[in-house]
Amino acid sequence: MTRPAPPDAALDDARRAAGFLTVDETAELAPRVRVLDPTSVLVGRGVVLGDGVVLYPGTVLEVRGHGSITVEAGARIGPGAVSVVADGASIRIGSLAELGPGGVTVTGQADGDVVVGSHVRLRGGAQVEGPAFLGDGSQVLGAVSVRDVVLAGGGSAAEPDPDRRGAVVKGAGRAHGVRLEVGEVVAIGTGPAVVERQRSYHPNAPTTSS
Repeated sequence: MTRPAPPDAALDDARRAAGFLTVDETAELAPRVRVLDPTSVLVGRGVVLGDGVVLYPGTVLEVRGHGSITVEAGARIGPGAVSVVADGASIRIGSLAELGPGGVTVTGQADGDVVVGSHVRLRGGAQVEGPAFLGDGSQVLGAVSVRDVVLAGGGSAAEPDPDRRGAVVKGAGRAHGVRLEVGEVVAIGTGPAVVERQRSYHPNAPTTSS
């Protein structure tokens, strides 16, 4: 009589079949990568993780076909259920980017690469579908679905002068085909999508000379 495989072995077999690291292999990413709960984190084989990347519980980094995922140093994936799926596409998440808190989904398919620059923030239900270019310091905030977007890079959210910050999409709804320059913001779901200056929300913020 064939004895059933131990639960851990069956779990590892399922992970291997789906193209993910085993639980032990995921745990062995530490301490270079801060995996907070190896049993609930799924990392695809071939995913490139930089030093100091933080992977919160519920993170999924999945590569399909000829896809690739690179997460650069210091990026934080979570907290919240965060899924990054590269199905025949390239997805790059820049250094010190923050995906979360809140559920975040990033997907790329053939001819739909995604670039998420450094210090980018995706929060509160944001969905990014390639092709998409999110420049350094740009933000997608709230339950916004963006696709075929170009958000110009600039300073991060910590930049005192809003005219120098990366572009921002916020609110709830769909934002497809949007092109925003440095210091611009568009709010989705509050009426017609109008491009505004971020300074209009921060009128007393300091101004930095060019």
